[in-house]
Amino acid sequence: MEKYKVFNDRSYNIGMVLANGVERVVKPGSYTLLSKDEIEHVASIAPKLFLGERQLRFEDRKLAVDMGFIADENAPLFDTAEIRKHLSGSIAKMKAWLETVTEPFLLDEVLTVARTMDLPASKLQVLQDKFPGQTLIESADS
Repeated sequence: MEKYKVFNDRSYNIGMVLANGVERVVKPGSYTLLSKDEIEHVASIAPKLFLGERQLRFEDRKLAVDMGFIADENAPLFDTAEIRKHLSGSIAKMKAWLETVTEPFLLDEVLTVARTMDLPASKLQVLQDKFPGQTLIESADS
């Protein structure tokens, strides 16, 4: 039975229960091997794990298209590099892009990446408006 690499690009563990009852945890930055049957089972229970590759993504993007998780093999990934690209663009484009990011776990990823970047005050203000109550810049005392 052919197995496919399923990657976790998020900063948190993602757990799943396979049809045989085996629990699998995919750690941040790692992958697990799943058969097509296992993927279909997990997707039937938790479709948002694979949908749009927002949490888990396939190494074989053609498989992701064939299974209906993404529309195009060339669709951009929602990974650190893609987040950096959007945060580095113009402020208008960054604002428009941020409006499309609604899932809490993805917003957390944006915040995590933003904290690693040296962004101008204008972009920090946009992010502060999007993430009220969150600290974007760590003080020297911490």
